[in-house]
Amino acid sequence: MKRLPLLCGLLLAIFSCKEISYKEPQPRGKAILTTVPAELHGMYVLSDDKETSKDTLIITSSGYRVVSDRKESPLGDSLVLKYYKGYYFLSINENPEWLLRVVKRQPNGDLAYFSMDTDEKNFNQLLRNLTKETTVDSVVIKGEKLYQINPSASKLMKLIKKGYFKQALIMKKMNP
Repeated sequence: MKRLPLLCGLLLAIFSCKEISYKEPQPRGKAILTTVPAELHGMYVLSDDKETSKDTLIITSSGYRVVSDRKESPLGDSLVLKYYKGYYFLSINENPEWLLRVVKRQPNGDLAYFSMDTDEKNFNQLLRNLTKETTVDSVVIKGEKLYQINPSASKLMKLIKKGYFKQALIMKKMNP
């Protein structure tokens, strides 16, 4: 039962209710990696903010899985990995939109995991600020309003540098 809050928190971070999404895997125009680079392979400790609940993430050349979930998430049509300027970009296909997570490998081997800050109480402010940076399109699909952007690779890097992506967690690498 202790794993449930961690898994729920991770899933919420990955599939938030209100979220800025993308029209295609990011960064736009950059090559898709067909395998996960060796520097990312390994086992990582996932823990909640209070470190009361822990789980393990296993990254292999073909994708990743969370131990408690037992479901493999392989790279492919619905999970795309790209590398650009020191960051790994994980795009998740949630037809008709792509969700984005950004990972930066730390010097000690840990992985910093970033997502766009989508706290519901701040979402409207995020939209206002984001429209100053790039075009934000909205569309209603199945009664749900989606907000999408399609920045260039350099514009995406500017959004990261300006703090639009917040560190959601650090995945601590376990020694082999």
